[in-house]
Amino acid sequence: MHKSFIMLGLICLLASVMMANFIIVIPKFGSKYFGAPDDIKEMVKDMPDKPMWVNMIGVFIMIAGFIGVIAIFVWAIADIINTQMSFFEALVRFLIITEGYKLYDIIFFDYFMLTKFKLPAKIYPQTIGAKGYDNFGFNAKSQINKLVLFFFLSLALAFGSTSIIG
Repeated sequence: MHKSFIMLGLICLLASVMMANFIIVIPKFGSKYFGAPDDIKEMVKDMPDKPMWVNMIGVFIMIAGFIGVIAIFVWAIADIINTQMSFFEALVRFLIITEGYKLYDIIFFDYFMLTKFKLPAKIYPQTIGAKGYDNFGFNAKSQINKLVLFFFLSLALAFGSTSIIG
C-alpha cells in the first residue's frame, strides 16, 4: 500500500501546481471553473486580462497536470493488474488516492490557503475584504458530493481493474 500513498502524494503535488497556476497564471479561468467563492469570482472577473501568451502557458500547465493525474491512475491500474491485487486491495488503493486527494483539497486549499492565509488576497489586493475568505465551507455541498462520487468511482475502478485479472 505504500505505492498508493506515493500516488496520492504525486496527485496532491500536481493539484498544488495546478492550483498555483489557477491563482497566479490564469486566475479568471481558475476562479470561474475551480471553486472560488462567488464574491471572489466577481472581483477576479473585473481584473484586466493577462496577455495571450500567459494564458497559453497557463492552459499548457493545466493540460500537463491533468495528463499527469491520468498517468498516475494508469500506473495504479497497471500495478493492480501486475501484482494481482484483490478487489478489496484495489478499492483501498483508489479510496486512498481519491478520498485522500479530496481531504487534501478541503484542508489545504479551502481551509489553509483560502480562509486561513487568504493567499489569493496577497497576490490580488483588489480581493481584500471579500467575505469568501472568511467562509470556510462555502462549497461544502459540492465537496460532500465529490466525496460520495469518489467513493463510487473508486468502486468502479477497483472492479474494472480486478476483473481484468480474471
